[in-house]
Amino acid sequence: MPIAGTPARGELLARNGCLNIVRQPNVPVKPAPGQPGSGSSYVQDTPEIFVSILDDDRIFAFNGHVDLGTGIRTSLGQIVAEELDVSAARVRMILGDSAEVPNQGPTIASATIQISAVPLRFAAAQARLALIELAARVWDLDAALLRTDDGCVIAPDDTRLTFGALLRGQCLTLALDTTIAVKDPSTYRVVGRSSPRVDMPAKATGAPTFVHDMRVPGMLHGRVVRPPYAGHDCGEFIGKMLVDVDRASVQTLPGVRGVVVIGDFVGVVAEREEQAIRAARALQVKWRPMPSLPSLDDPAKAISQAATLID
Repeated sequence: MPIAGTPARGELLARNGCLNIVRQPNVPVKPAPGQPGSGSSYVQDTPEIFVSILDDDRIFAFNGHVDLGTGIRTSLGQIVAEELDVSAARVRMILGDSAEVPNQGPTIASATIQISAVPLRFAAAQARLALIELAARVWDLDAALLRTDDGCVIAPDDTRLTFGALLRGQCLTLALDTTIAVKDPSTYRVVGRSSPRVDMPAKATGAPTFVHDMRVPGMLHGRVVRPPYAGHDCGEFIGKMLVDVDRASVQTLPGVRGVVVIGDFVGVVAEREEQAIRAARALQVKWRPMPSLPSLDDPAKAISQAATLID
C-alpha cells in the first residue's frame, strides 16, 4: 500500500495533469564480493518514478533507500527542491515503500547521497526544463528567456505560470535523461544551507517511523547471544566455539517461546522485547576458549600471512 496521501505509482503514471520522470525497471546492481547487500534479482513491472509534479502543485520525489537516522529524507528533498527552484518544504520524499520507489538496492552508509541521489537530481532538473518548455509553448517564447522560482515559470516581463497550471490537461511521462544539465553548485540556494530535519518531530514525540518500530499481530521478539570472538571474521575457529546451551536456564522465564541454535548462532525468542532481553542475559551458554590470535607487532607480516576472504 502507498504511504497515506501519496498516489500509487500506477495512478501517477495514468493521471491526467501530471509530469513524471521515469526509468525503465532493471535488475539492481549486485554488491561487490564481501560487501553487504541484497542478491535479489527482482525487477518491477512498471516504470520507476523519480519525480512527479501534479496539477494541484504537489511535488513527490521517490528514492529506493530508507532514512535510518542519517537525515536523508531531508537532504534528498533539498536536492530535488534545488533543481526545481522550490522550497524544500514543497517536496514530499517517499522512501522505503518497495511497491512505489525505484529498486536501488540496500541502504548502505553514505551511498544514498553519493550514488542513489544522482538520478533523483537529474530527474528534478529534467522536470524543471520540461515545465519551461511547456511555458515557452504557451507564451510562444524562446525557452532560454524563461526562468523558474517558487514553483513558477517566469517570463521576461515577470508574467508567471505555476507548475500546476502548466500541467492542467497534460499527461507527461519522460524517460530519465542523466546527461541533462544540472545547476552549478555556485548558484545553490537550498543545498548546503541549514534546513530543519523533517524526521525530528516524529523522533521527539516517539512516533513509530522506522522499520524496527513495526508491530503486527502475534509478533515475537528475539535477541542474539554473541559468541566470544566478536570482532573476528575469519579463522578455523569460526562456527566451532559453541559447547553447550542450557535451554532449561530460561525455560521458566515469562514470555520465553524458544531458543534457537544454529552452529555458533544462539538466539532467544520471546513474546515481548524486554522478555527477550532478559532471557538473552540469563541463558547459560558454554563456549570453548578463544584460540591465540596472530601477533600484530609486525603489521606487514601479519597482513601478508592473513587469510583472504576474496580471491
